[in-house]
Amino acid sequence: MLVRLLLMVPFVGQLLRVSWLLFWDRRVFPLLKVMPLAAVIYVLSPVDLLRDYKLGFGQIDDVIVSAVLLTLFVMLSPRKIVSELIHGRDPDGDDGPDAIDGKYRYVDRE
Repeated sequence: MLVRLLLMVPFVGQLLRVSWLLFWDRRVFPLLKVMPLAAVIYVLSPVDLLRDYKLGFGQIDDVIVSAVLLTLFVMLSPRKIVSELIHGRDPDGDDGPDAIDGKYRYVDRE
């Protein structure tokens, strides 16, 4: 179980980064941007699903709710914009030509 959690750490960083960039992107529908705001408000609010009896145990619900809201935000955002932010290119392959014009010379060494 601990190994699975450690393997998810890079994805959490990428989720936070993509969520941050999507939040400030003007091409994303403004109503979708309520989800990351709700995640921040839930983390900062004193109202929790699980009471904060011990340090660490009570923050589990904050992490779960935030992760679900941010994941939904990324999933509901336009796929083209998300792919552009993650990979730096258009998912439909419209990011430019795949060939470069040039000259070549074939040399026969026989």
